[in-house]
Order: sequence, then structure tokens, then C-alpha cells
Amino acid sequence: MITYNEVLSERLIHLLDELELRGFTRWNGVQGRGTTTGEPHMGNHIWPSLNGAMYVVVEDEQLDAFFDALSELDAQGRGLRAFVSPVERAI
Repeated sequence: MITYNEVLSERLIHLLDELELRGFTRWNGVQGRGTTTGEPHMGNHIWPSLNGAMYVVVEDEQLDAFFDALSELDAQGRGLRAFVSPVERAI
């Protein structure tokens, strides 16, 4: 799962295409704030920006390359967090 500043939406799609990661689900207009740093993203007049969230299905052998690319994107300072949870079952 990735949460990110919405300005990164198109870059993330491009990154998925580059890494040939096809499966994802995306939500736009997500509100939230980080645990220790960063400004809230609430979509209101005080905190006007919003986040996006994305679930991406990644095979184990692709995970390191994916996280390396996400880390590079996060280093640009726009705000991005990624978390890994195993997929136990899927239909």
C-alpha cells in the first residue's frame, strides 16, 4: 500500500509501467496526516492539498526494485509512504 501526495499520481503510474507492474487499485482525494512530520492533507481552506492511496500487487522478486524506485521518488520531498503486507489468498 502506498500513500502519497496527489501530485505524484502520474509519476507513480509511469513507475508501475516502467517496472511492468500491472495490478493496482487507486483512490484519489484521500485525507490524512503523517505520524511525525509533514503537513495534513485535508482538502479544505486551511490544508488544501490531498493525498492518494494505491494498492499494488508485487511479486516477491520485484519488491526490492519497486521499493528502491519508491525511495527515489520519496527523496524528492513530495510525501510518500509505502507498506508491505503479504497477500495470503486472492481470487
